[in-house]
Amino acid sequence: MNNIIQLIAEKVKREIEESVIKVIEGEVNLDNIVDSVGEMVNDIGTKTMLAIIDELNDIIKKSPERSKKYHIHKSKVSRTLITRFGELEFERSYYKNIEKNNYVYILDELLGIEKYERIEGNLKGEILDKAANVSYEKAAKLSTPVPITRETVKKIIRENGVIDNLELEIKEKRKVNTIYIEADEDHVPMQNGNNREMRLIYVYDDKTEVNKGRTKLENIRYFTGEMHPEDMWLEVATYIDEAYDLDSVEKIYIAGDGANWIKSGTKIIKDSKYVLDHYHLSKYVKTITAHLGRLDNPICIEEALWEYMKAGNKKSTIEIINLAIEETPMGSKKESMKKAKRYILNNWEGIQKLFGEEKYRCSAEGHISHILSDRLSSRPMGWSVIGADEIARMRTYKANGGSIKEYYRKLRTERSKEEKKLKQDEKIINSIKRAYNNINPDIMIDMPYISRTEGRWLKDMLRSSSF
Repeated sequence: MNNIIQLIAEKVKREIEESVIKVIEGEVNLDNIVDSVGEMVNDIGTKTMLAIIDELNDIIKKSPERSKKYHIHKSKVSRTLITRFGELEFERSYYKNIEKNNYVYILDELLGIEKYERIEGNLKGEILDKAANVSYEKAAKLSTPVPITRETVKKIIRENGVIDNLELEIKEKRKVNTIYIEADEDHVPMQNGNNREMRLIYVYDDKTEVNKGRTKLENIRYFTGEMHPEDMWLEVATYIDEAYDLDSVEKIYIAGDGANWIKSGTKIIKDSKYVLDHYHLSKYVKTITAHLGRLDNPICIEEALWEYMKAGNKKSTIEIINLAIEETPMGSKKESMKKAKRYILNNWEGIQKLFGEEKYRCSAEGHISHILSDRLSSRPMGWSVIGADEIARMRTYKANGGSIKEYYRKLRTERSKEEKKLKQDEKIINSIKRAYNNINPDIMIDMPYISRTEGRWLKDMLRSSSF
């Protein structure tokens, strides 16, 4: 142990001395020093881990408790693992359990290294965390100096699986007056050349102005995934029930672009009201009005249209839109204006909530861009359904304050416990099988309750079954 500490101290001292001399002589600059120190740190990390592993291996060998139950079958069996510091090659002993007649690497089990694992668990967690933000290839490069393929990163993500939207623990119920729910979707390019909707819903309970033009949403919680809208809304309803004291809640708003799947949330979230997103309403108003000033006989109706909608005057809104359509000579433009008219009328109730006393403003477009689009649709790529789902959930989990690395570590621990339980169950089953195989088949002929009259019910049951 002292040797490795001394070696590390000497290496660090030598690195400092050499770097200072090279800078003075003009041979290197800060960039070179960063690279050099990085290589040194990786080398020290690898040597330190080897020292720890060797020490543990030695302790296991010398343990009296070990020698009573396990005999050394092979003294030195090498294994290689990729770590954040680089490739780690070490040796450990292979033991035979003299009671159960099976074989085990005690050191591997002690360190939590899984069978056939090539990349150590902590590094997998780091790769997962980075893959949520950057490409598979870049995530590997940022995590370890050892080359790792995109396919390997993909396998690690598959191993991590789908993170549940309700995974994060809710510590206490909050008392609020109003709950805001906003929703939208991203159009994710798929490997087959088509696009697929990835939906996003988020819940918050207040807004704080950070600076001019920037608002922070308080206690925000995101939901996403490749799932039916009804299932997603049920998850949102579950979260609201667990996170809020609903007796104190007076208003619940659901805001969006008018899509039916968003409106359907009002059927699941009790006492909620739908609000149309101002951004999308503005787009359709522009469709109706933007060209009117360039006509041979220009007309200006935009201000009046907004006033009629704010006042809830549906009749005047329809009349002024019809006037704009009549004055427009282009057939194709007329069709898009009629579509915009239908959109406004279909969302009339949501428009009235938009201009109510709350003066509601929805920011779904920005959240879609930040949470989903930045990774899933802003770059030229094609996703599988599973891959897009996994990455979307990883990004929302991080946005909700969760740690991908800690989630994966917890997942590994739970799987390890489950495997031990399965092994135990397998032992029980095998013992039953052995006991059954030792029974003389001739004895089975004279089983009680089959040969005697009082056991006719069992005999009849066996005859009528497929046994």
